[in-house]
Amino acid sequence: MTILITGASGRTSGYVIEALLASSPTSDLRLLVRSEVAIQKLTAKYPGLKPANFAIGDLLEPSTIGPAVAGIDVIFHNGPSFIPNETAMGIALIEAAKAAGVKHFVFCSVLHPILTKLLNHKAKRDIEEYLIDLSATLQSSVISAAWNPKTWQGYLDLHDLAEVAAKVILDPAPHNLSRYELCGQNCTIEDVARELSAHIGKKIAIKNISSEEALAHFGQSGGYGVEAGDRMLYYYNKRGIPGNTNVLRWLLGREPTTWKALFQL
Repeated sequence: MTILITGASGRTSGYVIEALLASSPTSDLRLLVRSEVAIQKLTAKYPGLKPANFAIGDLLEPSTIGPAVAGIDVIFHNGPSFIPNETAMGIALIEAAKAAGVKHFVFCSVLHPILTKLLNHKAKRDIEEYLIDLSATLQSSVISAAWNPKTWQGYLDLHDLAEVAAKVILDPAPHNLSRYELCGQNCTIEDVARELSAHIGKKIAIKNISSEEALAHFGQSGGYGVEAGDRMLYYYNKRGIPGNTNVLRWLLGREPTTWKALFQL
């Protein structure tokens, strides 16, 4: 089985790569990146990877997508967020996968993509719709909060995400036509601070920061990215996005990782 991972240089895909390297031969993996620099960074992080494990491409450039998906059985797609052409990138990859005869397409979306007021959620919802149609901080003792620390929010440990992704990628048939909303724990930022305080025996304070500070931290400085980020943070602040943990529990075959469990690792 050959597996293509998009967004290979990103944080989320990195966890998936680690999980796959622990479960399957290196020769089965192909990582889609945008530059030689990205290849150098990934080979430094994962010494077992060879040049054949990489494809350089642009999801909006068909001449590069075709070679990237050629001979691939399963695609794990984790597209970039907060860019105006995210949906176009996802659709282009789906079309390339269809043309190449890819058997399974695993899309890493968001919790509740139906929240279309959030532009990054809407972009992913549109990709999901296309798929459906097609298939018939310890040193400072401060936690920075970009939204109301009393708002309930759904959290997902990326190791849990990677474990589920590896299961779906390596044995895709039972998951065909499935859509999983993954949530490991619902809690507030205050709950997180309380758990961390109990673990380290030191008071953890919460510092509210502005949306401008938060967006600057994530590298968003203008245009679409700021608008999308503002909407997301406003929604988080007013309502939060909690989810149900049963699906993740079932897929993992164990209890999802909570903040308390994560701090104890």
